[in-house]
Amino acid sequence: MITQGPTPLLDRPALVQALDQGSLKRLTLLTAPAGSGKSTLIRQWLATEPDRPAALMTLQDLDRDPARFFARLAQTIRAKAPDFDSSAFTPFDAGSHCTPSTIAEALVHSLAPIDHPVVLILDDFQHLSHTPVITDTFNRLLDHPPACLHLIIASRARPALKLSQLKLNQDMLELSARDLQFSSTEAKQLCQSLGNAAVATNTLDHLLRITEGWITGLRLALLAAREQGIEALDSFSGNQPEVMAYFGDMVLQALPSSLRSLCLQSALFDRITGSLCDQVLKHTGSSLILEHLARQELFLMPMDHDPGWYRFHPLLRDFLQTRLAMESPALIPALHRRAVHWFLSSGDYHQALKHAQSSDDAVLLGDILETAFGIWSREGHFSRILFWEYRLQNSPLLLRTGVAVPLLCTLILSRRFHQASTMLERFRDAGPRDVSPDHHRVLLRFLQLYLELFQNDNRFIGRQDYQDLVQQSRLYDIFPLSLCMAAYHHLQHARPEQALEYASQALEVLKQSGHHFMMDYASLIIALCHRSLGRPGQAMRDIQGAYLNMPIDGAARILRSTAMVVALYDQNRLAEANTLCRELLPKLNKTSAIEVIATVYLTHARCLFALGDRDKATYILGKLEHILEPEKNRRFISHLIAERIRQCWLNGARERVEQAAVRAGLPTMLQKGDWDTPGTYSEYRERLGLATVYWLRATGRKAQAGRILRLLARELADTGLVSRALVVSANEWLSRDDSSRNSKEALDALIQHYGLHNMTRNLFDEAPGFGKLLAGASDHGLVLPDNYLALYGNLVPESARSAAAVRPDPLTLLTHREQDIYRCLLGGLSNSAISQQTGTTVSTIKWHLKNIYSKLGVRNRTEAVLLAASHDPANTDA
Repeated sequence: MITQGPTPLLDRPALVQALDQGSLKRLTLLTAPAGSGKSTLIRQWLATEPDRPAALMTLQDLDRDPARFFARLAQTIRAKAPDFDSSAFTPFDAGSHCTPSTIAEALVHSLAPIDHPVVLILDDFQHLSHTPVITDTFNRLLDHPPACLHLIIASRARPALKLSQLKLNQDMLELSARDLQFSSTEAKQLCQSLGNAAVATNTLDHLLRITEGWITGLRLALLAAREQGIEALDSFSGNQPEVMAYFGDMVLQALPSSLRSLCLQSALFDRITGSLCDQVLKHTGSSLILEHLARQELFLMPMDHDPGWYRFHPLLRDFLQTRLAMESPALIPALHRRAVHWFLSSGDYHQALKHAQSSDDAVLLGDILETAFGIWSREGHFSRILFWEYRLQNSPLLLRTGVAVPLLCTLILSRRFHQASTMLERFRDAGPRDVSPDHHRVLLRFLQLYLELFQNDNRFIGRQDYQDLVQQSRLYDIFPLSLCMAAYHHLQHARPEQALEYASQALEVLKQSGHHFMMDYASLIIALCHRSLGRPGQAMRDIQGAYLNMPIDGAARILRSTAMVVALYDQNRLAEANTLCRELLPKLNKTSAIEVIATVYLTHARCLFALGDRDKATYILGKLEHILEPEKNRRFISHLIAERIRQCWLNGARERVEQAAVRAGLPTMLQKGDWDTPGTYSEYRERLGLATVYWLRATGRKAQAGRILRLLARELADTGLVSRALVVSANEWLSRDDSSRNSKEALDALIQHYGLHNMTRNLFDEAPGFGKLLAGASDHGLVLPDNYLALYGNLVPESARSAAAVRPDPLTLLTHREQDIYRCLLGGLSNSAISQQTGTTVSTIKWHLKNIYSKLGVRNRTEAVLLAASHDPANTDA
């Protein structure tokens, strides 16, 4: 006998053995009514081998959403089988546009790396009876199951699965209600465990006959007999509704009036706890009462892993709710209204909304929608907003300003552009019902621009009226969102200084408003600005600080982790970046920002390629293309095209390079003269230009590549995008026929203009051959600092690494006066500033510097700084 909770569970060895035998087949199916012991049997079977890799999912109504169900499925399997490939099966593989065959195929790929048996248990499968995309997926999975997987399905009704072939091949085990019925021996054991040893054999036989061995019916009858006496069984009937009605009447008759009302009224709640009953039902001491009732095991069951919380048996709860509606119909709306305020105070906005909806009070429901949507949008919980939008679709309450604005922002960020456009028109037509006309006009303008920005970012780049909107929104709560939009717009438009200014201002305002999700969004823009402006060290410090102090879960964690992925990748910490990408992939879904999705997938593909898993890198790029929908996300598609052609080139797959170039239309653009004259800089154009350069270099046309790179350099000249200009300049040097002979000259020029601290892993990848350029420069005397070699040593030649070990401390070569001047130089002071600080004329400073350069063996300030940095990493500012 296995002890679990107050009452021990009866051992059912024959059934447990049957499950053991069934685990050798593809499928075990348990179909029986509620209370037949399906879940109990599964728990007993799992207890016989606790270390068994078994992933158990108990389903509920919310799981009818395929995206939610498959996300939970992947998370559950991964918890028991860490080798489950998260990159092969993500929430995007179960979107509304995916077919069951593609979902099943992705699942098979994700399970392929698992080299041991895994049991997947789906309990309460009846909740999915009207979700054909899920059941059809499992039909296809059972047609071609992974070798590691055994599936157990428990359902109150027979699922819509195609089982004939499995039966024909004797590849499934089915246990029905008849198989789960209690025998006479088991009924006697149950009597003893419940303290009813005095029940006569003929009485037990009678109960078994009328309940048909239904476990819950038998157990409730025996519990009633324990409380009321054996004679209570005389009028007992065994079908489920009558059992519940009988048992409910028996229980309610035996309770004092105060407890009776508590039981009836608390049946309105999905789960109950003492303070809920005290405040909503106006009882006192409810915690002790609930604990006492749960110990009696009459109808309350404690919630697993949630002390102090209880729930009713589902069938009994239905009976109690029906009885409450018969006896006190007028009380029910009032109880729901009180429950709304209790759940609000406890932060459970979903339950607050459920009770507000049940209260039939439209004003109350609208108020709670405003509160919940406002909080969820500030925290980035967009899936919760979408759930209630679906539940209340077309309700006029969704047009209330406090509901419509966060809902529209959610639809836009979730890329539901058509739905957002339709709702925006409805919001416009509804007019300023609850705000001033001016406020309504500003909101409409903001939402229209917000939609345009995310729906077609290339078209939005030409807009100039966003600045007026920022000023007009200053008096309203959308002001920080307008600042973020302006920052994002400037960043897209290659104006990082302006983007940084707007994002920094937005961050301060957002801190005051408690808009945590947009705070992290603004912080991400700030980090990207620093990176673009050639300040990777500042970006890294900001990102690392935020990452170390991030919440346990939620949208903020995803944003900060995405920024950390980029920082780790830039520092050449590929294994760490790759691991973090793998952790992020299953958390990204249709409500994630497209920048986050593209960044994680592209970085993951790049890490995989560098780490040697090149086929997987190709696979990840293909998945990203499927997610992006090329006609809607041209900017990030250009990143994808460039990365795909780069990887094909470095793989030596010239034919695939040509195919990718033709598919992207690069030959056509070249023939049309798109790269003959400079244009206006855009991220889309620059990445397509780099893709074209990779294609031309891969096919031996370096001169053409060089012409395009010089044109891109002119377009980048006034943008302030240091990191992008460096990539273009490095590629331009590499496209020259004499690049190897002039490598020292090239590196000197690049370091002088851009700084060594900007030459991160990204440059080595996006300028293929940069490592060889470094090799040539080191052969001609270039010495790299120790701290640079510590990060990128595996990407530079051995000669450069060995040269770093023989340098003396530069300060030992200088006089005390020269040391003072050298320290000023390292501090970034100009000649005039050094003159003022030391009290020496500028001409004398220049004379000292000439001597310092000569003693150190360097030619200029840049080389002097690099030499110092090689001995003290603190001397470099990245």
